[in-house]
Amino acid sequence: MNLQQTVTNSVRAFLEGKPKQVVVAYSGGVDSHLMLATVAELATEYPANQYLAVHVNHGLSPNADKWQQHCQKVCEEYRFPLKIQQVKVQASGNGGVEAAARKVRYQAIESVTQHKGVILLAQHVQDQLETVLLQLKRGAGPKGLSAMGQTLEKENGIILARPFLQIEKQHILQLAKHKNLQWIEDESNQDSRFDRNFLRTQIVPSLIARWPNLAEAAHRTAKLCAEQQRLLDEVNEQHLQGMINQRFAIDIPKLLSLSQAWQNQIVRYWLAQQQLTMPSYSVLDELPKLFHAKQDANPSIEIDDYQLRRFRDHLYCVRKKNVEVFSERKLIARNTILPNFLGQLRIADNLIGELTIKSRDNSLTFKPKAARHSKPLKQWFKEWNVPVWERERSLVVYLHEQVIAIVCDQQIFFADNVSDDVASSIHFEASPPKL
Repeated sequence: MNLQQTVTNSVRAFLEGKPKQVVVAYSGGVDSHLMLATVAELATEYPANQYLAVHVNHGLSPNADKWQQHCQKVCEEYRFPLKIQQVKVQASGNGGVEAAARKVRYQAIESVTQHKGVILLAQHVQDQLETVLLQLKRGAGPKGLSAMGQTLEKENGIILARPFLQIEKQHILQLAKHKNLQWIEDESNQDSRFDRNFLRTQIVPSLIARWPNLAEAAHRTAKLCAEQQRLLDEVNEQHLQGMINQRFAIDIPKLLSLSQAWQNQIVRYWLAQQQLTMPSYSVLDELPKLFHAKQDANPSIEIDDYQLRRFRDHLYCVRKKNVEVFSERKLIARNTILPNFLGQLRIADNLIGELTIKSRDNSLTFKPKAARHSKPLKQWFKEWNVPVWERERSLVVYLHEQVIAIVCDQQIFFADNVSDDVASSIHFEASPPKL
């Protein structure tokens, strides 16, 4: 099979099957240009697909607008639909500008991709080698050393595909020149202050000169690590399903019945299911302190934009969100999204009167349905096993001047004096427990 056939067939595999949206991530560089050219050639064979190229203008280079114009010109020549996404990059946390730019780039491309759409990315086998080396630098385990997979289906249903992942850079250049493609060169790719560029310009050429097949070997290692990680995750899932509650919190005594290594594995897997930043092993070393703290200590571990917290012998992952507090009652519509990420209220048309909400008041005396006595709301929170951080988000619901319900912790509790007709006219739909 010649080079042209290899490239064509690698792309064709992602155009076949049921009609779908096919999105080409198009930077204007040689790799993505060859991807675009190949998709444009094959599009007539698969006319039921919807095709789109997306160029993300980060605004980081003085040439960014010229690159955008180049991409527009190329897509006009191919008669290929193009979407320009202007983004702002703000470096924060680990990874600096590189990581921040990559994050907003993926977000921008995914924002115009339909459910079950396929995003074609042009990373090649040398990119895979660089990724493996970067993961080694970070001290990664099998998950990190899995590097980039050929396909990845995300929670939102979008599929990331890398048709060129087994193709060498030199072959991409060779074919692009043969096709007389015109592409842009990003001057920042030569800036060795960035880790990936340092590897690409200073390290990888020497490694390849000594071991010509190193990139293919690294790709093979990544595939083996990915296979091992999949097997490990099957066991992680079995363990996790036996120890989580309806709030997606982990039963700590059950977790502690396993070895320390398995505890770390399961916690990392649990966080990965919620698509959260992985904690370092030094952070995981803090977990025993959280598990064994006094019951009234209300301990927590801060990680990026979330916290690990303990409540009633369960480990919770709590996103750091601003809680809206309002002491005055607030009128709500018949169908309304409640503040503080609580969920949605839908009110039937037959309910007469205005509904208002107000932030919780711990001193409020409340008697829920079927309760024998009224108690301060603070006491009910304890009896309902409402975690401390959930109490801050709870709301009191009024009909006219009367308290009719408390909304908290994915539940609604109606007052004892609320008729069945009124209660049945108010439908509460909680936000899902996963973050």
